[in-house]
Amino acid sequence: MRIKTIQFLFLFLYGFAVFAQQQATVMSYNVLNFPTGNIAGREDTLRKLINYVAPDLFLIQELKSDSGLQLILNESFADLNSTYEASTFLPQQSNPSSNFKLQQAIIYNSELFGLATEGFLMTSTRDINKFKLYYKSPTLQAGADTIFLYVFVAHLKSSQGAANVAERLSMAQTFTTHMAYLPPDANVILAGDFNVYTSTEPAYQELLDSTNSIRLKDPIDAPGNWNSSSFEPKSVLTQSTRASSIFGDGAGGGVDDRFDFILLSANTFNNWNTVVYEPDSYYAMGNTGTCYNQSITACSGGNWSDEILSSLYFMSDHLPIVLHLNLGVGTVPVSEAKERNASAYMNAEALVLDWNWNERVMVRVTDQLGSVLFYRAMELHTGENRFDLSMLDLHSGMYVVQAYSKKHQLQVKAIIVR
Repeated sequence: MRIKTIQFLFLFLYGFAVFAQQQATVMSYNVLNFPTGNIAGREDTLRKLINYVAPDLFLIQELKSDSGLQLILNESFADLNSTYEASTFLPQQSNPSSNFKLQQAIIYNSELFGLATEGFLMTSTRDINKFKLYYKSPTLQAGADTIFLYVFVAHLKSSQGAANVAERLSMAQTFTTHMAYLPPDANVILAGDFNVYTSTEPAYQELLDSTNSIRLKDPIDAPGNWNSSSFEPKSVLTQSTRASSIFGDGAGGGVDDRFDFILLSANTFNNWNTVVYEPDSYYAMGNTGTCYNQSITACSGGNWSDEILSSLYFMSDHLPIVLHLNLGVGTVPVSEAKERNASAYMNAEALVLDWNWNERVMVRVTDQLGSVLFYRAMELHTGENRFDLSMLDLHSGMYVVQAYSKKHQLQVKAIIVR
């Protein structure tokens, strides 16, 4: 039997080091039910947008399948010179009763970034996906400390109404609670389709709350009712690219909402930090600020070609968000906080949890389809905890192990080949 496990371990590096500076382009995009939307071949449409932006980090929402992720990786990124890799596609784990499941993922320039860990936060609507990237600085081999990026991609509950507003807040609180488990000086990116209508909506306020363990900032200082015809500047609006839906797919109504965001931890706005936001680099691709309740193709002016505007129109009902980050600018700050290691190993016969605390823990094992195979509360002790799985008769495939208590959580993906 050959067994391969991918372990989610928390790493801690400290000290001071000086890095060579390099710029990274970040692009976040809701790709509209990809690849199963009502317009075929959209990977070629997306290729035109990818070629224009050349993102080093592509943050994706509304993926329907791993085949869709591979299409984007292999077709939409095919013309770029750098080497790109994708995160692992894991079907939506949250809200298993949902009949309309969507997922998030990332594609990254593997010459610039490495993927240390990947996982997700569970909510009652859909997953918030988490990725820990490290910057492949030219000075790493000389013994320099590593710069980490903690990247989260979210798709909050859609639509107006008190229940949906409350659910968006709940999802935001899941994220802000999780930030307490990150190093206090962590470089954090939170991006995605937030579906908020105003800057006063509780979910948006929760994400930017100055009392959070890690404070986030919106690079665009444009508060207000983004859904209002009187709101300015309209250049920040991102949805919808279409005055009416195409073949019944996606939202219509024209450009009239700011649903799409990239938020950054406050430390990235300090020039001494290791990761620094490039001022004024944030933009909604294709939006000239001249449109309201019109299709993006009707937005005249600006420097966007007809080909780009047409591609945006046919690709999705959202506009991409783009910004630039400068990497290796300052020094790695000293931190006394250390994330404690926990690990797990699973094969067809047993699950082993190496835990660092004596506490009651919920343990769950699911398959690729999200079916729960093992779920129970256990009293774990510090050290190795072993559990018999032979009664499950596990077959070859990928499985997800989750272990979580009130204070700690761990996720492990195990691929079993029998």
